Amino acid sequence: MLTFDIICIAKSTKHGGICLAGIKTDGTGWLRPVSNKKDGTLYPEHYKDRNGREVQLFDVVRIPIIRHEPKCHQPENYLIHYSYKWQILGQATLEQVRKLIKPEIKRNSSEPKLLGNFGKRIRYEDLQISQIRYSLIMINSENLKWEIKYNSANKKTCRCLFYLCNHFYDLPITDPIWIDKLDFLEMGIYSCEEVIEKLNLENFEPDKFRLTISLSEPFQPSFQSEEIFCYKLVASVINVTDVAKRLGW
Repeated sequence: MLTFDIICIAKSTKHGGICLAGIKTDGTGWLRPVSNKKDGTLYPEHYKDRNGREVQLFDVVRIPIIRHEPKCHQPENYLIHYSYKWQILGQATLEQVRKLIKPEIKRNSSEPKLLGNFGKRIRYEDLQISQIRYSLIMINSENLKWEIKYNSANKKTCRCLFYLCNHFYDLPITDPIWIDKLDFLEMGIYSCEEVIEKLNLENFEPDKFRLTISLSEPFQPSFQSEEIFCYKLVASVINVTDVAKRLGW
């Protein structure tokens, strides 16, 4: 049976379930496990181990795989095996983070393009013509801020505002844990210092936030629009100091 071990560094909401991804411990890059459900969405029966424990960020997880199933917008997709439970092997070590994750952050934070362009989305037609090289990255952003606002349906939404090599991005957040934290804030734009203070986030440092960016499934923004896009999402929000404290590094 084919299995891969990954360090989970992305876990976000998706169609009533989750999207989960991580970096393979063998150093061969990212892996996004997908189900045979709509758009590959994962549900609890997929991402809980035999003891009923749910995979969390920085868990090292062994995932049974049927096959690599790349898509033009998500080349890291692997179809999971349904007959076997996932195994949580432990938590990532400091050595693994330094060897596998730190170079990933450094590489992706050195240029202004994010997943191949400067926008918040990529035309699906363009991806069908020329497949994207990768749809998952982790970055160290600049001038990071958090916006709480209400959309046209009067629903509270959370957005991430940041610069990457002096280029500005404004992206939606799909990390459920970070959304739950930001939900306590009133409408407005907040610096990292303000968020840490207002939410009383112990062990968080304002310059230690790292973001996992993922490319969404194809989406048609309106019925009037004929074009379909894949949107860039902030799939996980990580504070290095907080993680180091919790994991005992």
